[in-house]
Amino acid sequence: MQIKELFYVANIIDYARVLTLYWAVKSSDGYTFACWYSLSYLLDCVDGYAARALNQESRLGYYLDMVIDRISSCLCLHFAAKAVLAGDTCFGTTAAPLVAFLLRASIVLVEIVAHSAVMFLSEVLGVHQKQMGYDYAIVRKYLSDKAYLFWACLSFELFGLSLIVNVTPVVMIALPGFLFRAAANICRLLAIVSKKEARKWTGTTEEETVPRERVRRGSSDRLGNHRAASPSGAQIVRRKRSTSESSLTSAGSTQQ
Repeated sequence: MQIKELFYVANIIDYARVLTLYWAVKSSDGYTFACWYSLSYLLDCVDGYAARALNQESRLGYYLDMVIDRISSCLCLHFAAKAVLAGDTCFGTTAAPLVAFLLRASIVLVEIVAHSAVMFLSEVLGVHQKQMGYDYAIVRKYLSDKAYLFWACLSFELFGLSLIVNVTPVVMIALPGFLFRAAANICRLLAIVSKKEARKWTGTTEEETVPRERVRRGSSDRLGNHRAASPSGAQIVRRKRSTSESSLTSAGSTQQ
C-alpha cells in the first residue's frame, strides 16, 4: 500500500462513513439513528463511483468498503433487535424474544460468518464467488439478477430501520426481501461447508479452474452491484507486440 492511498477521495468518504456510524450509535432516539445511518448509506452509494471516476481504486479502499459494510449491517440489526425487545415494534411482547433472536442470529450467520467465509475463499484461496452456492436457484437469482439483488439489499436496510423507528407498513413490505437475502447467504454458507462444493474448488481440470479474482472496488453491493473482486480474465488488455518481439518470434520459429 502507498501512503497516498490513505488520501484517496473514495477512502476519505469511507472515513466519513465511520464517523456517521459513530454518531448513529451515540444517538438518543431511533429517528436520529436512522438519519445518521441513512447518511452513511448514501455515502456508501458514491464511494465506488468516486474511486472509478478518479482512477483511485485500491486494495485499501476495497477492504475498507467491505469491513464498514459489515459493521454497518451488524449495527442496524443490533439496534433493530433492541427496539423489538423494548416492545417498540409491531411484534409486541409475545413474539419479541423470537424476532430479536432471529435478528441476532442473522448478525452471526449472515453478516459475520457467511460474508467472512466468502471473502476468505475469494481473496485467500482464489475461489470465484459464483462457485459458492451457485447450484441453488435462490443464490443464482441473488448474484446474477441485479433486480433481485437491489430488492433484497434495499429491503434489508428498510426492514432494520423501520423496526428502529417503528413504521409497521414498511416492516411488512420489506420483510420478504430481508428473508430472501438471509436465505441466499445461508445457502452460500451451506455450500461452502459442504464437501460436494469443496471438490469444485480443488478440481485440476481446465474446465473446473476459475481465474483468481482480482481486487476491484466497485459500487455498493447494497444497491445491486457487487463490490466483489472481478475475474482477472474479464478485463484483459491486449498489447501490440513490438517489432523486436516479432523478429525474435520469427527467428525462433526459423530455428525450429
